[in-house]
Amino acid sequence: MSCSAYSERSVRYHKQQTDCAIHHAYARLGADVAAAAKFHELLHYVRNRAARLLEVAVVNGHHPGVEALVNLSRFGTAHIRPAAEWLGTTSSWRVAVSSLAQHLLYKYEVPMFLSSAWYSTDAAADKKRGWCVAHARGASFRSLNLPIPMTRKMEHIFLTSQDHLPIEHAIRRAELLGLGATAEVVQAVLSTWLATDLSNGEFWRTVWIFLIANARAIDPAQIGPMIDFIQAIRYNRATMATSHGIVELDPAQPSFSIKGRTVQSILRLMRDWHRSLGVGISGLSWTPSPLQPMLLEEPSQDASAPAMQWQIMELTSSVQLRTEGTALHHCVGSYANRCYQGMARIWSLRFRRGEKVHHVLTIEVDPKRRAVVQARGWANRVASGKPLRLLQRWAARERLRMAI
Repeated sequence: MSCSAYSERSVRYHKQQTDCAIHHAYARLGADVAAAAKFHELLHYVRNRAARLLEVAVVNGHHPGVEALVNLSRFGTAHIRPAAEWLGTTSSWRVAVSSLAQHLLYKYEVPMFLSSAWYSTDAAADKKRGWCVAHARGASFRSLNLPIPMTRKMEHIFLTSQDHLPIEHAIRRAELLGLGATAEVVQAVLSTWLATDLSNGEFWRTVWIFLIANARAIDPAQIGPMIDFIQAIRYNRATMATSHGIVELDPAQPSFSIKGRTVQSILRLMRDWHRSLGVGISGLSWTPSPLQPMLLEEPSQDASAPAMQWQIMELTSSVQLRTEGTALHHCVGSYANRCYQGMARIWSLRFRRGEKVHHVLTIEVDPKRRAVVQARGWANRVASGKPLRLLQRWAARERLRMAI
C-alpha cells in the first residue's frame, strides 16, 4: 500500500471513529434535551471555527474532543457567554478546549492544564470540573474541597504547572515541592501511581515529610519500592486464589505508621517483605492488554555463536511477576493485585542468546494514562543505555507516553 493510500485510509478511519463518538454523545445526552441542544450548537461552531478539536486521536474508546463538548454542554446552565460569540482557534485541540471553556464558563483566566477536566473520564472527573469552574469564578484553588490540603505556596506552584500535566499529577507535584522536596524525590514519587492517586492524603504527607527529612540517606531508586511496600502492607487487600475461587484478605498492617521509623528500619522491613512476596497469590492471572510485544534479533559478531534476541513481553500472571521480581531483585511481585484489577500492566524486557534468558528491565504501563510510568532493572536501577532506547522505540510504536 502506498503512503498516500495509507494516509487516506487512516483519515477515513478516524472520521468514522469521530462520527461514532458524536453519535454516542447524542445518545448519552438524549434524556437531557437542553444539553443535547447545547451539544449540537457547540459542535456546529467547533466544526467551523476549531476543527482540530475533532482531529484528536481516540484513546481507550474515548474521543477527548467530543468528550469535552459533552461535558461543556452539561454545564450549559452555568454558561456566562453565548457560544456564537466564540472566535475559535486554529491551534491544537487542547488549546481549543481551553479556549472554548474559557469563553463559555470562566470569569477569570485559568491555567490551560485545568481544562483537561473537560475531557477527563475518571471517577473524579465531575469533581475536577467543579473545581475548574469555582476557581474560574474567583475562588482560590486551595479553598476548594481537595483530596489533600494545599498551602498558599503549593497553590502558587500548582497554578504554574505545565500545560500537559494531569490535574492530580500537578497537585501531587505542587505538594512535594511546597514541602521542600528535592527534584530527585519529586521525580521518584511521580514515577509511581501516587502521581495521580491522591487518596489517603493525610497519611502520605507524613511519608513525604519523612522522605524529605532523610533525603540524603535514601537512594532515590529506593523511594518507589518504599512506596510499594508501605502501600501494600497498609492499604492493599491481598487477592488469593483458592479451591473455592478468588478471595480477598485484609491489609497486613492497616495501622502502619512512618513515625518513629528510621531509614534503615524501613529498608529492613522492606527486604523482609520482598522475601514474602507471592505467598498466597500464585493462582492469579489476567487477560493480555491490547498492546503488542516486540521482538528484535541481532546477529552475533561471531558467526558460530547464536544471534541475540531482544524481547518485550507482557506478564499476565502472579507467577510471572514473582519470577521477574526474583530475577531482578525488586518488588514487582506485589503488583499482582493491581494487574488483576486492570490498574497496571507489567512488561518485561529481556534478551536471549541460545537457551539462556537474561532479564533486563521491568516496565509498568498505566493503561488509563497510556504511559510508561516505571522501568526498573536489577535492584531497582533506573533504565539507561540500550535497554532504555529499546523501551522508547516500543513505546513510540505503541503510542505510549514516556512518564519516567
